[in-house]
Amino acid sequence: MLDYAAPDGPPTADASGLCGNQFFAASMEPPNLYFVIDRSGSMVDPAGVQGWSKYTAVRVAVVDVVREIGSRANFGAALYPGEPMVTGCETGMEVFATRRGDPVTGGEADGPVSKAMAAATDVEPIGGTPTAATLEVLAPTLAALPGKTAVVLATDGAPNCSAKTSCTASECVYNIEGESVGGKKCTSDYNCCDPALVSGPGPLMCVDGVETTLSVQHLRELGIRTFVVGIPGSAQYGLLLDQLATIGGSARVGEPKYYRIDDMESLSATLREIGTQVLVTCDFVLDQAPPEPSLVNVYFDQEAIAYDAEDGWTWTGAQTLSVHGEACDRLEEGAVGQVQVVAGCPTKQPL
Repeated sequence: MLDYAAPDGPPTADASGLCGNQFFAASMEPPNLYFVIDRSGSMVDPAGVQGWSKYTAVRVAVVDVVREIGSRANFGAALYPGEPMVTGCETGMEVFATRRGDPVTGGEADGPVSKAMAAATDVEPIGGTPTAATLEVLAPTLAALPGKTAVVLATDGAPNCSAKTSCTASECVYNIEGESVGGKKCTSDYNCCDPALVSGPGPLMCVDGVETTLSVQHLRELGIRTFVVGIPGSAQYGLLLDQLATIGGSARVGEPKYYRIDDMESLSATLREIGTQVLVTCDFVLDQAPPEPSLVNVYFDQEAIAYDAEDGWTWTGAQTLSVHGEACDRLEEGAVGQVQVVAGCPTKQPL
């Protein structure tokens, strides 16, 4: 039995109205919470918290969440841009291979996993923001992880670093952020991303919205949600971040759709909120294998869910099952008070 703390409380495990008399204890498989963290040069700016940079504040918040969620989830992390730093646009790389969190002790002491996460992310902010290339190179690693996976993309600016991109002044990061290049102000009449006008990174500083959107969409097609966290400095790219959150399957109710951070002191609470959502997974492990799989039903609050790969549940192993489609959405949205797995009657089939 799994309780989700429904407002009026779930029914008891042996509540009447369920067909069958053999109840199985069903536990959720620990999900994978994977942090993809922007460590570009602008992340060195002050966070307004304890004298930290924005990057340090993000790193501390990530370790806080790893410590608090602990063994209820698996954690991994990648940083971008990657090393060695030559152009500043090196594709990001995994720095912390996904592994189970430490047992929760209720204190503030770090276990070996949270300590390792802190050490792996202890770098200096530098370079650009190769978001699209980083997500693409991580996709095979993320897709290979067992169970449910969610990416937390934390960034303080627009994705860039695509040498194949050219843009107008309205899409040039230098122009958008009011910079000067070569002593000349970037204006609507002076496109600082135009290599014909100025020397320097040129197109590498164009907003790489199309490729980044496609990368997030690719992850979603692999069953991986992307939660977009906008660190201060990113608000002027809010429309793009909203689009990434929507395509990534994590859009918030209301505006903005992404998780906008205006006060870095609230970052830990935001990551904790995301982590709580991710903990609700649609993959379950039973305490024992049923003697006859065709005589098993899954109930949501005493409502039998059909055996259906589109909108229902299916076996994924002798004693593991997954919930799919709208039924999975109901779980992730917290609309289900209790899940029960009961044997003794023919499995409900879709209408």
